[in-house]
Amino acid sequence: MIKGTLLCLLLAMLPALPAHSEAHSESRHLLARALSAAPPLTLAASDRQWLASRGRLVLGSSRPDYPPFDINNSQSDYEGLSADYAGLIGEQLGVPVEVRRYPSRELALEALRASEIDLLGSSNAFEANDAQLALSLPYADDLPVIVSRKDQALRDGDDLAGLRLAMVDHYLPIQAVRRLYPHAQLDLYRSTLAGVAAVALGQADAYLGDAISTDYAIAKGFQEAVKVDHFVKAPASSFAFALTQDNQRLLQLVDLALGRIADSERLNILRRWTGGSTSLLLDRRLDALTQEERDWIVQHRQVSVMINTTLAPLSFTDAQQQPRGIALNLLERIGLRTGLRFKLVESDSFENMVEQVAQGKVDMIGAIGYGEHRAQRLRYTRPYMISPRVLVTRRDAAPLEPEQPLKGLRVALLRGSPLREGLERQYGELRIVEVENPLQLMEAVANGNADVALGSHINASYFINQVFKDRLHIAGLHGDEPALATFAVGPAQPQLQAILDKALLSIPPDELEQLVNQWRTNTAVSDSPWRNYRTLALQVLVLAALLLAGVAFWNSYLRKLIHQRSEAQRALQEQLALSRGLLEQLRQAKDDAEQASRAKSTFLAVMSHEIRTPMNAVIGLLEMALEDSRHGHSDSQALEAAHGSAIGLLDLIGDVLDISRIESGHMTLQPVACDLLELIRATLRVFEGSARLKGLALDALLPASPAWLLVDPLRFKQVLSNLLSNAIKFTDQGGIDVSLAVVPIDADLLEVRLQIKDSGVGISSSDQARLFTSFSQVDGRQARQGAGLGLVISRELCELMGGELHLNSIEGLGTQVEVHLRLPGAEPPATEPAGKALIEAGAGPLQVLVVDDYPANLLLLDKQLRSLGHQVILADQGKAALSLWLDGHFDVVITDCSMPVMDGHELARQIRAREHDENLPAVRIIGVTANAQAEERQRCLDSGMDECLFKPIGLQALKACLPLAAETPRASGFDLAQLRHLTQDDDRLVRRLLEQLAQSSAEDLQALHALGANPAADALAPVVHRVKGGARMLKVRGVRQDCEALEQAIAQGQPVEQRLAQLRSSLYTLEHELRQSLSAIEGSN
Repeated sequence: MIKGTLLCLLLAMLPALPAHSEAHSESRHLLARALSAAPPLTLAASDRQWLASRGRLVLGSSRPDYPPFDINNSQSDYEGLSADYAGLIGEQLGVPVEVRRYPSRELALEALRASEIDLLGSSNAFEANDAQLALSLPYADDLPVIVSRKDQALRDGDDLAGLRLAMVDHYLPIQAVRRLYPHAQLDLYRSTLAGVAAVALGQADAYLGDAISTDYAIAKGFQEAVKVDHFVKAPASSFAFALTQDNQRLLQLVDLALGRIADSERLNILRRWTGGSTSLLLDRRLDALTQEERDWIVQHRQVSVMINTTLAPLSFTDAQQQPRGIALNLLERIGLRTGLRFKLVESDSFENMVEQVAQGKVDMIGAIGYGEHRAQRLRYTRPYMISPRVLVTRRDAAPLEPEQPLKGLRVALLRGSPLREGLERQYGELRIVEVENPLQLMEAVANGNADVALGSHINASYFINQVFKDRLHIAGLHGDEPALATFAVGPAQPQLQAILDKALLSIPPDELEQLVNQWRTNTAVSDSPWRNYRTLALQVLVLAALLLAGVAFWNSYLRKLIHQRSEAQRALQEQLALSRGLLEQLRQAKDDAEQASRAKSTFLAVMSHEIRTPMNAVIGLLEMALEDSRHGHSDSQALEAAHGSAIGLLDLIGDVLDISRIESGHMTLQPVACDLLELIRATLRVFEGSARLKGLALDALLPASPAWLLVDPLRFKQVLSNLLSNAIKFTDQGGIDVSLAVVPIDADLLEVRLQIKDSGVGISSSDQARLFTSFSQVDGRQARQGAGLGLVISRELCELMGGELHLNSIEGLGTQVEVHLRLPGAEPPATEPAGKALIEAGAGPLQVLVVDDYPANLLLLDKQLRSLGHQVILADQGKAALSLWLDGHFDVVITDCSMPVMDGHELARQIRAREHDENLPAVRIIGVTANAQAEERQRCLDSGMDECLFKPIGLQALKACLPLAAETPRASGFDLAQLRHLTQDDDRLVRRLLEQLAQSSAEDLQALHALGANPAADALAPVVHRVKGGARMLKVRGVRQDCEALEQAIAQGQPVEQRLAQLRSSLYTLEHELRQSLSAIEGSN
C-alpha cells in the first residue's frame, strides 16, 4: 500500500521535473578538439531519418567540473576528454551536439531520466548502478587509486581503518566503497580538486578517485604535497556515456560511432588532456614477469635505494631538503606498476654508493653511469637516459684546441670515472683533479682548481643554469660515446635487476623521454658547422619526404598545424596574463609609492606647524627677555611663557617617539606596585589649575580605600593626562567628571574601569572614525590645538597594558572615554621607620666635574650646579676630563654620553677601571644624553654610570641625582661690615677686594681638591699655610680655626681626612659668601 502511494506521488511529480531542471540549466558550446580520420558512418535509411527527426543530440554536464573529462573554464565553451568523444560521435552520426550544464550531478541525472538530454558523459559504475540507465561502449579506463600525502605511506592491502577517506560524491556507489573499506570514515566532496586538497591540507587522510582525474588534479598544483599511493585492488571499470534504458536505438548508434574511433586517436585524446603521464599510470600490467619474480616482489616489498644528492637533475635535494629528480619520478612509476616500495638512502659520493650496494647493505642505486670497471661489483639495468659528454670551462677562458682540447690542462673527473684510463692513453701525462660528485666538478672549474670539467650534458647544463650561469659554459662535446644513466643492483640481486629491466621496457620510449625532458634546462652547444645546421638540414629532408608522400600525410600535417596553433594561442594567453600581472604589480607599486609620499608630506607639514608654533613663542619671548635684560629689566612672565612653550615642544617630541616605539614594537612597560588612587589624585592636582582658569569643575569619584596594583605609573599617568588635557581643551562650560571602579576578577587579578566624562563640544560620528589615526584631528575652531597624537598613543598604551579604550561622544553634548584594564594586585610596600629617613639638610658643597663638548650645555650645567651651591670644574672633552679626575678629587662626574674621541661611556669605563686597579672609592657618575630611549639608559648603566638623565634637565631632576650632604656646611666667619671698615666704606675698593678674594678662595679650593682625599703632609702644609694667611687678613675666624686644626694634625702625624673636609666646607662657604656680597654691591649700583 505504502509503496503504491509513493509510486503514484513520484509519477505525479515527473511532469514538473523537466521544467524545473531545465530552468536551472545553461547552454554551452561544444568545443571538440579531435578530428576523425575515418569517414562518417554509413547508416540505414531509417536511422538517418530518425536522427534527422531529432535534429540534434543533447549532451549533459554538471557543476562542478570533472576535469579532464568535463571542463567549463570559459563562459560559453564545454571541452575536455568527454567533449572530444562527443564531437567524434556527432561527426560520425552527422548530427550536431548541444551541451546543457546543470547545477549538480543529481539534477543532470534527473534531466537524463526525464529525456531533457540524450547523453551524460563521464559515467561509470555509479550510473551503471541505476536501473533506469544504460552505458555505452567505454571511451576511457576507470582505475581507482588511493592518494596520500607525500610524507605518508599506505599499504596495498590496507583497509584504511580509522582513517578519513575522501571521495567525489558521484564517483562510486557508497555501498561498494563500504565493502572495500568498511572501517574507514567516508567523507564526500563535490569535486576531485576539493577531495585532493582535503588530503593536502590535512582535512582527510586519503582520497579515492579514478587515475585520470586524480593525476590531472595533482599535476595542477598538488605535486609537492600528495602522491598516488597505490591502485585499489578492485575490478577495473570504464568511463562511458549514460543513456536511458528506453533509448536503445540511440545507444546502438553511439556504440557504432565509438567503435570506429581508432586506438591511435584514443591515445592522442588521452595524451592531449593528461600530458602523457596518465597513460603511463593506466598501463600498470607487467605480464612479462615470471612467477619467481612475482614471488620475489611479495617477499621483498620494500627496496632500499641510494641516491646521490648532488646529481641534479637525476637526483638531488631541493631548498626544503626534499629528494627530487628524474630517477625519483621514474621509481614512483615503477612502484605503481610493480607494487614495490622504495626507501631512499642519501649520499653525496659515488664511491660510497658503490661500496654500500656491492656489500649488500643497500639494495640498489637510483642513478649511476655505466662503467665496465664496476661490472664485477654491480649489475646494471638497461639505461633510462642518454646524455652526451661535454667539456665545461670558465666563460673567460681561452677556446679549447679542436684536435686535442685537453692537452696541458687540469681536468676535473669524478672519482672512479671509467674515462680516466682512456684519457691517459690519449694524452699521456694528464693532470687529473678527482672530485666526489657533479657539483664539485663545476666548483673545481669555477674556483680555479681545474681548467676544464668532463661530465654529462644534462648535469652540466642544469648546474650552469641554476648556479654558475655567469661563470661557466659548455665549451664543446667530448667523444662519440654518450653517458648512460642506469639503475644498479648488487651482484646477488638478479631478480631485482630483471624486474627493473621489464618495468623500464613497459614504459613507451616517448613517455620516458617526456619524463626526462621535464627536467632538462638547456640543449647541447654545437661546436661545428654541421652541428649548427644539422637541425635545418633534417627539416629540409623531412619536408622533401612529406612532399613525396603527398596526400597520404596531408591529414596528419593538418592535425599538427592545429596542435601548434593551439599551443601558440595558449602561450600567447599565458604571456598576456603575465603582462597583465606585471602591469597590476607596477600600478600597485606606484600607488604605494604615492601613498607613502603623501603620508610623508602630511607628516612633515604637521610636524613643521607643531614645532614652529612653540618655537615661535620660545624664540620671540627669549629675544624680548634678552632685550629687557640689556636695559636692566627682568620679565619673569615672558620667561615663564617661553619655558611653558619649550615644555610643550618637548611633549610633542616625546609623543612622536612614543608613536615610533609603539609601531616598531620597542615600547616596553615597567610595572611596579602603585596605589592607583594616589596616582590619579596626583594627576588631577596637576590639571586643577587649568580647569580653574577656564571656570570648569573637575570632580572625581574614587573608591575610599587604596588600590595597590602592578602598573607602569608613567604610562598610566600619560594616558590619564592625555584624556584630561583633551577634556579641558574642548570644554568651555560645565565640567569634567572622573570616576574609578576596581572590581576583583579572581584572587590575583583586578579589573580597572576608568571613566572621563566632559560637557564639551562633542565629536561627530564621521570625525570619531578617524580620530585614532596619527596626526588626525576633528574639524572646527579648535582643530589645530595639538598634533593629533594623544588619543592614538593612549589607545596603543591601553592595548599594550592588556586593556582597551572606548570613546563615545554626541556632538554638542560632550564626550565620554572609558579605559578598561586588567591588572594584577600588589601588596603595599612596608613603611620605613622615621629615623631611617634621609634629611636633605642644607646641601654641602660638592666638587663636580662636568664634561660636554657643546659649550651651551657646559654653561647651563655650570649655572645649575652653582645655583645649587656646588663647586664646578668644566671640561670640553673626555680625555681632558679623565686627566682632571686623575689629578684632583671630585664627588660627582657629570658627562655627556655622545662626544668625539672619548665619549661618556668610555670615560665611565676608564674611571671605574682606575678605581678598581688603585682601590679608590667610587665616584658618582651621571650620564647626560638627548637619546631618550630605555636602551640608552641601560647602556649607560652597563658602562659603569650610576644614573642617566635625559635632556632637557631641570633643576629638580639634577638635584635629585646628586648625593646628599652628610653635614651642614661650616661657617666661614666672614663679615662684610669688617671689610667695609678696613676700606673706609669705599665701594670700588670693596668690589675689587671681593673679586680678588673670591678668585683666591676658588683657587685655594681647587688646590685642596687637587691634592685628593688623603694628601701627603709636605704637599698639604704649604697650601694650608697660604689659606690661613688670607683668613687672618680677612679676619674670618672659621676658616682660620680649621687651618690651625689641620696644621696641628699634620704636625702630630694624625689623620687629616676629617679636618681637611671641614676646611674645604668652610672655605667653600667663604667663597660663596664673597660672591653673594659682590652680587649685592653690583645690584645696588
